[in-house]
Amino acid sequence: MDGELDGVPFRLSGHSALRPSRRAVVVEGAGIDVRIIQRAFSPVLIEQDEQIGLRRSTGWELLEASDLAVMATCLFEWTGAMHFIQTPVIRQL
Repeated sequence: MDGELDGVPFRLSGHSALRPSRRAVVVEGAGIDVRIIQRAFSPVLIEQDEQIGLRRSTGWELLEASDLAVMATCLFEWTGAMHFIQTPVIRQL
């Protein structure tokens, strides 16, 4: 998905693979680096290589997140992109 936030264009994309290290939901653009990946049992939000958020059973806990990072988590939930970071084997069950 392509979009724009405060005049800055971005692209939201999802990557699914057998290897966990290759599964992610990514927001990219000029100076933008936001990723949502699976760590242990919970998705985490990473911005500029620093973990700033964690999804718990009660919802997301974000620490000092930028507007773009908050928007990325909202789009992640709204679009149902969780399937990108889950193992493909679970999707086939």
